[in-house]
Parts: sequence; C-alpha cells; structure tokens
Amino acid sequence: MMLYALLIASVLISDIPPVDFDSQVLPVLTHSGCNAGACHGAAAGRGGFHLSLFGSDPDADYSAIVHFAEGRRVNLSEASKSLVLTKPLGILDHGGGTILDDNSLSVAVLRRWLEEGAKRGKEKQLKQLRVVPVEAIAEQLGESIPLKAYAQFSDGGEIDVTEWTIFHSTDPASIEIKESPARAVCYRPGKHLVTARFWNTIVPMSVLLPYQTDRKLVLQPARPSGFVDAEIESQLEKLGLVGTSVTDDNSFLRRLRLDLTGRLPTLEEQREFQVSSVADRRKQKIDQLLESAEFSEFWSLRLARLFRLSGSQEEPQAAAAYGQWIRSSLESRRPYHEMIREMLTATGDSHIVGASNFTRTTKDARAHAELVGSVFMGTRIQCANCHNHPFANWTQDDYHGLAAIFSRLERGRFVQVKKMGAVTNLRTGEAASPRIPGQRDLEDADTALGQFANWLLQKENPHFAKATVNWLWDAMMGRGLVAGVDDFRETNPPSHARLLELLAEDFVDHRYDLRRTLGWIAKSDAYARSRGNQSNARELEVWYGAAITRPLMPEVLLDAIEDVLLPSEFRQSQKKKRAIEILDPAIPFPDLEALGRCSRSDACPSPSQQQGLASKLLVINGALLNRRIADREGRLQRAIADHKSAEEILLEFYERALSKRPLETQMAIWLGELKGMSREGQARWLEDFVWSVLSSYEFASNR
Repeated sequence: MMLYALLIASVLISDIPPVDFDSQVLPVLTHSGCNAGACHGAAAGRGGFHLSLFGSDPDADYSAIVHFAEGRRVNLSEASKSLVLTKPLGILDHGGGTILDDNSLSVAVLRRWLEEGAKRGKEKQLKQLRVVPVEAIAEQLGESIPLKAYAQFSDGGEIDVTEWTIFHSTDPASIEIKESPARAVCYRPGKHLVTARFWNTIVPMSVLLPYQTDRKLVLQPARPSGFVDAEIESQLEKLGLVGTSVTDDNSFLRRLRLDLTGRLPTLEEQREFQVSSVADRRKQKIDQLLESAEFSEFWSLRLARLFRLSGSQEEPQAAAAYGQWIRSSLESRRPYHEMIREMLTATGDSHIVGASNFTRTTKDARAHAELVGSVFMGTRIQCANCHNHPFANWTQDDYHGLAAIFSRLERGRFVQVKKMGAVTNLRTGEAASPRIPGQRDLEDADTALGQFANWLLQKENPHFAKATVNWLWDAMMGRGLVAGVDDFRETNPPSHARLLELLAEDFVDHRYDLRRTLGWIAKSDAYARSRGNQSNARELEVWYGAAITRPLMPEVLLDAIEDVLLPSEFRQSQKKKRAIEILDPAIPFPDLEALGRCSRSDACPSPSQQQGLASKLLVINGALLNRRIADREGRLQRAIADHKSAEEILLEFYERALSKRPLETQMAIWLGELKGMSREGQARWLEDFVWSVLSSYEFASNR
C-alpha cells in the first residue's frame, strides 16, 4: 500500500513539473464530491460557492476558486489557511462536513498547488480514460477483483489515476466497491455494472460471475440461427445459462401476429398453420405478415405513438394528414431515414403536408430538441439544459445549440422557417449558436435544419441507427438492448453491445428497412423462446434466454376482445373502425380511454404502466366485456341461439382467445360442471366462462 501511494505521489506531486489545475486539482475535487450535484456542482451551487458539475468547465471553476468572493478561497501567503483546504478538512465550519484527510495525497496535491501560486496553467483535456478490467469474470462468490484507471491527457502520455477515480456499483447488494486499494467484491451471480469516474469522464466496466452450472440441468437448449442468436447464445454461455427451448407453433403464431399486426390469429389461420407441412413455415409466415396491409396498419399506430401524433378536436385535419403520411410511407416501403429527413425539414400547410406536423407536436424549440434527442438519438439530452450531462457527453452548448436549430420554426397551421428566432444559452446568458451536438457550431443559420438532418442521417452517425434498431428490438422483445429506448449513456451500456452494432450496420447497409430488421428479430430463436419457470425466469429474461411476456397495448387489447366476441360481418355492418386504425388520440373513444390510451403529450409509457387500476376494474366489472358478451348479434349469443353444444362453444372461444386447445382435464372439469344444468343455466355459465378467459392475464398479454 505504501509503495502504491509513493508511486502515485511520484507521478502526480513530484517536484517537477508543477501541479496542474485541470488534470490534478479538478480530479481531486471530483473524487471528494465537491463538484457533485448534491454539493457545489448543483445548478445554484452551495453556500455561495458554485462549481461546474464534475469539473466540466475548468475555466469557470478556476475563477470560482481563485477570483470570486475577492479571492478569499485561496491564501497564497499561507496556503494551509486557504478556505479551499480548511473547509473540507473540517477546520472551519463546512456544510458538507469533513471530507478530506490531512494526511491524504489529495490534500498534498491541493496544498502544493496553493504553495506554487494557485496557477491556472495551460488548458489540458482528458482524451481518454482507460479502465482495467473492462470485463472481469469472477470464479466464485466473494472474489475480489482489482480495479485500475489510467488517464491520457491532451499533452500525451498516460498516468495511473486510480487513487482519484470514483468506482461505483449500480447494485451494491451484488457488487461492493472497496478502496485502498480499489477493488470490487462479487456477492451474486450475473453480469453487474461498475462505473469509473475520473474528473469529468465516466466509463463502464462489468463484473461477471457465472450462475451455478447445475442450473443447466433444468433448462433446454435453443437452436442458434443467424447472428442474433449467435450473440445471445454467446452471452448466455458466459453466464453459465442455457435458454429455454422455442415455444410451440400455436404460441408462436399468436405472439407473432400480435407483435407484427396487432391482431389475434383467426381460427382458420391457426388450423392452417398447424397442419402445414412446409419446413420453414415460421419464416414463411413472418415474411407474409411483414408484407401484409395489416402490418402497415398496426405499425402506423406504433410510429404515430413514437412521433407523438396528437391532434385536437378543433383541428382534426392536421392529425389526419400526419397519420395518412405515416401510413402511406409504410405501405410504400419508404426507407425510414427518408421519412425522418422529411419530418425534420418539412414546411407548409400542416393540413396537407403531413410530415410538417412533427414540428407541431412540440410547443417550442427546447421541447423540439428534446423530442429529436429522445426519438432519433436515443438520449435524454434535456439533462444538459442547466449543466453538462453528468452521465453522457452532452454539454449545455450542445443542448441549447440543438434547440437553436429549431428556434426559427413557426409552429402554427402553416409551418415555416422565420427570418428570426433564438434561444438563450443558460451557461452564457446569450443567444445560442445553432450547433450539431457533440460536433460544431453552424455558421449558416438559414440552412441549419438541413445540415442537422444530413449529420443525423449520415451512415457514420453513431446515434440514429442504434436508437432505431433498439426501439424495434424493444417493441418485439419487451426490453431494449439498451434498457430505456431513449437512455443511451455510458452508465447504461447495452446488454449485447456487438449485437446492437450488427443490427445497426445491417439497418444502414439495407437502406434503413424497418421490415428487414424486424424480420431478423422475429426469425431468431431468441424471439421464439418459451417462458422460463418461476425460479429462473428473471435471470433468463434479462439476457433473452426466455420470452418476456408483455401486456397488450390498449388498442390491441380492445380489438382482440372484439375479434373474439363480435363476428366480422357484424363489425362491418356497423361500419366500425378497428381501434388500431384510429391514430389520433383526440378522437373520442370511451373504451380506449378507459383502457389507458396514451394522449402522446409526452412519450407513451409501456402497456404495463398504462393499464392501471381503473382499466383493470373496467375489464373485471365494467360494461366493456359484459355488453359484448350479452349482445344478441355477438358470437356467443349466436352460438347459444344456434344450439351449438357446450363443448363446441368451449373449444371455439378458448382457441379464439388463447390460440390453443384446453387440456383434456380442463374440458372434463368444465363439462362436468355443465352436466345437468338447464339450457338457461348453461347459457349463464358459458357467459361467465368467456368472461373469465377474456379477463385473464394470458389473454391480455402477447404470451
């Protein structure tokens, strides 16, 4: 330990060269928590002392320490009396308490910097933070993994900065971080995230402890097919897990139908699929559905939710034009990046130019920038509004500069680019310059929209393609490769980084074809897996070793209920649209509202978050099911009136709803209960039976 400290000291506080403010003093402040959001790095600072968050603005920090408050924070004649030392040492009253040890290397660095005159020195940038190990594989519980960090600065060279690096476990119950020396102790099997922060940079690392090998005995292997399965299987193998087998044909068809078209398979379709002798009938069915009109219809709804299509009863023409543009773009197989380019740059009468309504979904330039960041870059860039993003590489200048690109847009019925328009950069207090985030300012504000679109959609852009394929993966698999489709950041790395890269590359190389990427996912064994058992479901689902069961979207659930209960000819006679056809949430639809239809004033939550207590009570006790079950023109009452046998009715409704036949033991119990009942009693019992099936979670999920 002493040798380690001496080595650090020889590098960072040797007689030559002098202590550097950027690369040595600021890391000390960061490691001590002085510039964290809970302390002086807060937007308004603490106790009249304001530092940039995690040292992101060295110039401002130097001024705050050395010049502000008449320079009272430094004492160049008696360094040890400087407030920058006496406060954190607890010699003088300090709101944050005692956070430094007088015998530490951190204090030695600060004291020597003060003794040398508290000089600013030449500006220095941290070019790279390298951590060791990037991925550690432990062999047993309680194993200790040494952690190291090395910094490379703009003046060249690399130094060991482990002493001033903050290592943090995102799950302390699984991984405990210990100091002096830095190490991670593993207490639970799995792959666990550890972050390393030095100065203003944070990088992820992981510790992996395989699950016990005897767990393989209760699992069944899947059959790898294609690069998707190869990457999934590779991760499962590292973890000592084996995924579940692929699900049966009935369950697969139901899942596929709901995910690609938002509809249940018909009885005829189920039976045709079951008796098909085609060897690759699953892949054939996937291709058929991807080319169907039903696919375009349902995925128009998905895109309408993503693009925040939200009209108003006073101006329905705009939402109608927007929805028609989305639907026609999908039907014509227009490349996705061309759709996005048009949305970003479209102007004109929003009642006619459908794509221009994307601009109208937000009230101002900042909200516009945040929506673009979320949907097309997979990032919550709003975190950089008041200070540089603490967990990503977005700065305040990036945020306000992106907003400035959209500041000249007129957001009325006629969308147009005005001659004037600006947003204020909260860091400088001045008008922000239009800026490609993370890149450069734009000199020509007149062409800023086009320049941004060109940058966003260029092949080399690391954000757009990954954000898009991650959204598609989330829609099909129940959770993105990056958990949270708009939460790409260093501290939230993808579960399968190489797979994300491969999907994005294929997406770009094939002209941003949504159907192709969805086909890759749907044709994988990872998509087709069965569910895990109660003891292993959670650990397998995290790594796509078992299917993740998801609740249906409100529109899909309502259509499924009507597909089971109402004959198609009856629906047609009523000239009633399917729920998934209604893209505008401003169009009144009481049943959908009760089920939790998303207003799209903000990002739509997952179906599991939408279906609250009110919607569940509506299904259990309300008229939504009851009036359709009791409808004389409905399928159940017609079957009873036509004197179909109880067994026929039980089989038909069970198969229509759940796409499978009941077990023989189940049928025996049900028929036993019906035995001896009057015709009227059987009718009431069958109504209760259908209600119970449609009230089940199995029906209301994609299973």
